[in-house]
This record gives sequence, C-alpha cells and structure tokens, in this order.
Amino acid sequence: MSTAAKRARISSVIKLLCDRFPQTFSRRAPKPLKVGVYADVLAALGDTVQLRDLKSALGAYTSNARYLRALTGGAPRIGLDGKPAGTVTPEDEAVARRRLAESVKREARQATVPPAQAVPKVSPIETAAENPKPPAPKRLSLADLREAGRRRRGDAA
Repeated sequence: MSTAAKRARISSVIKLLCDRFPQTFSRRAPKPLKVGVYADVLAALGDTVQLRDLKSALGAYTSNARYLRALTGGAPRIGLDGKPAGTVTPEDEAVARRRLAESVKREARQATVPPAQAVPKVSPIETAAENPKPPAPKRLSLADLREAGRRRRGDAA
C-alpha cells in the first residue's frame, strides 16, 4: 500500500472522529485527550473502523504540533463526552515539548535535503535503451597474448 493511501485512510478516520465527537476532537483547536481514549473510541465506534487505522489515526492526531502545544501542565484532559477526565501533568508537558522540538529539527533536516522524488525514476528498460552497454572487449587467444609479449620485449616475430 502506498504512503498516499495510508495518509488518506488516516485522514478519513480523523475526519470521522471529528464528526462523531466534535466536543473532543478538533483539527484546528485540539484539546488534550483523556488517557485511555483509544479504548473509549473503540467501544463507541465498534466495527466502523479497523483497529490499525484507528491506532494510526490517534497516533497522527496526538503527534500533531497543535496537539502537542495544547499539552500544558494543569490543562484538563477531555473524554469522548467532552467532559474533563484528568489533567495534563508537568511530565506530560515536558514530553510534548521534547517531541515538538524533535519534529521541528526533523523538518529542518528534511528541508535542507532535496526530496528523493525530485529525481525522475527511470526504469532499467529505458536506461538500457538510452545507454546501451559498450561492446565487450575482444577475448584474446593464446597466440594474441604471445604476440603482445613479443612486442613488449621488442622481439621481432
């Protein structure tokens, strides 16, 4: 499966979460989620979504820079019903700040490295047609090798 297809599936699950639970999930103004919200969403959605897609979507949602910035010490965590269900600890905030800094560094590194997609992909068949191999050198026989040796020594044949 291509990366674009995976991103599309994750995006559709996040959209589903935002539509079904607008008091909890928001792309523009995310709120800290309750610890264990995965189990709650799984129970609420049932077979509507595949487990791996839900897990990937929640991972993408909670890795988003806006979400990480929302994790400030003492802020309330929100359950599926939109009601407070715990608070963000200073340790949670520190982890979020570290993850945010790492993602900024990663983006900076990726910005300096030219994308691999900028190089057009050429199939081996096209390469062979455009750049044929040079002809293989002639294999020398024993007589050819003896003659070359004589020439090197300066012997007249």
